[in-house]
Amino acid sequence: MSTFAFLSLVNDRTQFDACQASLRTDVHSMPEWLMVEPNKHGWNAAQGLNHGIERLAADWIVCVHQDVLFPRGFHARLTAALAALPQDVAVAGIVGCEASGRFRGHIVDPNGHCYWPSLPADVATVDEVLIAVRKSSGLRFCEDVPGFHCYGADLCFEARARGLRVVAIDAPLLHLSTGKLDASYDKASAWLLAKWGQKHRFVLPMPTIIVQDEKRAGFFRRLAFRWRRRQDRLARNTNVCRDATCAARALGETAKQTQGSAPSPRPTS
Repeated sequence: MSTFAFLSLVNDRTQFDACQASLRTDVHSMPEWLMVEPNKHGWNAAQGLNHGIERLAADWIVCVHQDVLFPRGFHARLTAALAALPQDVAVAGIVGCEASGRFRGHIVDPNGHCYWPSLPADVATVDEVLIAVRKSSGLRFCEDVPGFHCYGADLCFEARARGLRVVAIDAPLLHLSTGKLDASYDKASAWLLAKWGQKHRFVLPMPTIIVQDEKRAGFFRRLAFRWRRRQDRLARNTNVCRDATCAARALGETAKQTQGSAPSPRPTS
């Protein structure tokens, strides 16, 4: 039987407490959940997560953002989905991007209820909102990645380079924000492109945005990526998920009414 532990990087205790409280109402006993405060140690995201992975003894380490809320039934759904994955799957997430640029996943965020079937699905990368790492795979986050962006994509590229699989599963949650793209993201994405660009023909398939080298990537390759992503963005709120009543969607509606307004949506490139 597989075992599971949670791991979060935290810089806002109030937000993290709300995150934990939402899971507490869904389980009989809380799973082991390690909080790491990287800023207190001068760590980047990769250093903080690797510290946590080494301290936890579970089969699956679920690295999850602090700014999420869990719907009813989430824990059972997540653990069942992870336990069902074959041994060659080393990384799993809830939103992913195929090598073609197509989205696969299920989440509620400021863009609404987003669903891209079918799931589970092999993908090239997964979104950092939730990344489950099979500890026995030996994979760890590269500590050379600058700051707090692109560490998840790098881990996925590394997994696939080792012949391991990355899979998007159907275990939606509510993500209260979508982050921001600033100079620190530009620095991290430039690092990622320098490391993996040639292997992926200078267009990196990632859920957040398309990271590309416009001078070296083929025009039609870039155009195809943008067309596929546009099609998926247009369909994200109209695709029908398999749940008769989606608990994540209901939680998102409740949160929206409580907050009065939603945060800024995810970048659309």
